[in-house]
Amino acid sequence: MELLIAFAVTLLLVFILALKKPWQNSARRAQGLAQLKGLRQLLEHLQQHRGLSTGYLGGDHSLKPKVEQTRATIRTDLNGLDATSLVEHERWVSFTDHWSRLERTALSLPVGDNLKQHNQLIANLLQLIEDIAARYQLLFLSHPGDGVGTLWRELLYTTEWLGQARALGTGIAAAGNSTGVERIRLSFLCERIQALSAVAHNKLQSQNQGGLGSLQEASRTVSTLLSVIETEFLSEAAPKLPASAYFDQATQAISAQFAVVDEMLRMLQGRYQG
Repeated sequence: MELLIAFAVTLLLVFILALKKPWQNSARRAQGLAQLKGLRQLLEHLQQHRGLSTGYLGGDHSLKPKVEQTRATIRTDLNGLDATSLVEHERWVSFTDHWSRLERTALSLPVGDNLKQHNQLIANLLQLIEDIAARYQLLFLSHPGDGVGTLWRELLYTTEWLGQARALGTGIAAAGNSTGVERIRLSFLCERIQALSAVAHNKLQSQNQGGLGSLQEASRTVSTLLSVIETEFLSEAAPKLPASAYFDQATQAISAQFAVVDEMLRMLQGRYQG
């Protein structure tokens, strides 16, 4: 009799857990998505800091107020994140240590070193975002008729290729000339941007039945920026476009990709809240 009672209790507990698990997974994913949104904002502002500081080091000292303003925004981003949870990740500890040093020294570094340090910092942050997504079971979500569950990550990497092209081009425009190595690197970045953005945009266009309102603008601004890079930087050694104007042009393309990411993350968050 006792065994039957114990068995019945066990079955009841399994049933209760089965009922609770979807809710628990949804709550956990909602928590993870909130954390990803904060890290996505931090990513955007670090990419801006890279471009502005590179332009400053290239010779356009009028960009310094924008560098300082972006640093203040990054501090706000960092204060808004759940540091208690993030400190469990080795990549986060490494990131905060690296940023604290780079923030102090960026404007005194050689331009190439500044770019390299920012690229390494941001690569680490992107990997942390992957780690967070994996921890909260957000890496391979899917939903009938759309690609929202995975393609937001592809677009984040698209913003990074765009961000590197913005930084390199801003530095070149500030200096008023470019080397062959810089043009080769910029050409490579354009190839990566074209390939990755086309894949992500086309997949979203074909898989998303409801449609993403920001997708058309994301495609248009990338195409416009690639045309500007070809005309101003790859065809000429001495670009005529001012550094600030190029930075703003590239930022439009990057912001448009982030708008799609934000729209996708909101769609995901809506599924796991309530």
